[in-house]
Amino acid sequence: MRCTICMVTASAVLEFLGKLVPGYDYRSKMSRLNTDRSVREKLVRELRKSATNLKEVSDLAYRDGRREVVDHIKDVLKGIDLFTVEIEGAPFGQSPLLKTDNVSDDDIDHMIEFDRQLALSLEIITKTSELVYEHVLKGETSDIVMQVRKVKKELDLMKNTFSDRLDYFMKR
Repeated sequence: MRCTICMVTASAVLEFLGKLVPGYDYRSKMSRLNTDRSVREKLVRELRKSATNLKEVSDLAYRDGRREVVDHIKDVLKGIDLFTVEIEGAPFGQSPLLKTDNVSDDDIDHMIEFDRQLALSLEIITKTSELVYEHVLKGETSDIVMQVRKVKKELDLMKNTFSDRLDYFMKR
């Protein structure tokens, strides 16, 4: 039996993920594969939006002669590109967790937690890249490098979480 606090937290997490990925549900076998695919597609789509914002910032920085900004953004863009290729190329539909009828609540909770961590990292990357873009348009360029480093750090965390998620899905 689960505690009420845990259930409230779990329902809040599911609501959060459901808003991000419509139809989010690992509890039903029929939905697991679609949920996994939807999560991956959402990650790639949002990362590409962030990359587009950062490319715009890089172009503006290049025109202003801010080579250090261009170099930092170039590094992040390369990381985003490699990560999206990794997400798209990761084994899909081969996990026993996605194929079996009976999956333990513990396994489902782990699957949800990985997705929650990915969603939070994605949100930080998206918001930070949008803020950087908005600040550059306003002429506020003092902390661009620091913000780009924040995106890079979060991207690295996201890569590790995705790798751990993939390992968990495949080893079950």
